Amino acid sequence: MHTEILTPEQLELVKLIREFAKDYYLVGGTALALQLGHRRSIDFDLFTKNHFSNDKIIEIISKHYPVEITHVNQADQLTLVTHGVKMTWYRYEYDLPVTKWWEEIIGMPDMLTIACMKAFTLGRRAKWKDYVDMYFLFKQFSLKTVCERTTKLYGKGLFDEVLLRGQLSYFEDIDYHEQINYMPGFAVSIAKVQQTLLELASTEQGQ
Repeated sequence: MHTEILTPEQLELVKLIREFAKDYYLVGGTALALQLGHRRSIDFDLFTKNHFSNDKIIEIISKHYPVEITHVNQADQLTLVTHGVKMTWYRYEYDLPVTKWWEEIIGMPDMLTIACMKAFTLGRRAKWKDYVDMYFLFKQFSLKTVCERTTKLYGKGLFDEVLLRGQLSYFEDIDYHEQINYMPGFAVSIAKVQQTLLELASTEQGQ
């Protein structure tokens, strides 16, 4: 795993994260960057299919570090900052395979499953970092492979390949305010990412 993508503060949260390994798995940009090593990721997103108690999570956190800021505290979702790191706990209703492990700390989906998660949610939140992640994921997997796997995971009625192609070729409403901190050898321009995704989205079979 590419632990060099983490900040010192994130690495110091390992003991805390391990306490959630039984019921949660790591997702998002950090899970991908740990496997791919393409950019820094400064937060932790922990998903579970189970309902959970926010108060219980805060109690566990407080044994390690104080809660500095609370952004979201509602049923089945908690987002806060502890030890300078933004962390989210979220109930995710879909069954996903968790086949990779960050050492003996916590499990995570493999890169193809992460690609499917991003393909499924791309239209719901248009953040530039997600498009950058898709750019690198499509160097690993064809659009056809991602679409077929996403359909299998979420169901044909919930995932629309045509809609995804449209999202991959439309850049007007994207939130660009988060700066991408690339690891050495991975830097890519906005224009290159846009051009690559546009060309990919317009191919007939997404090969």
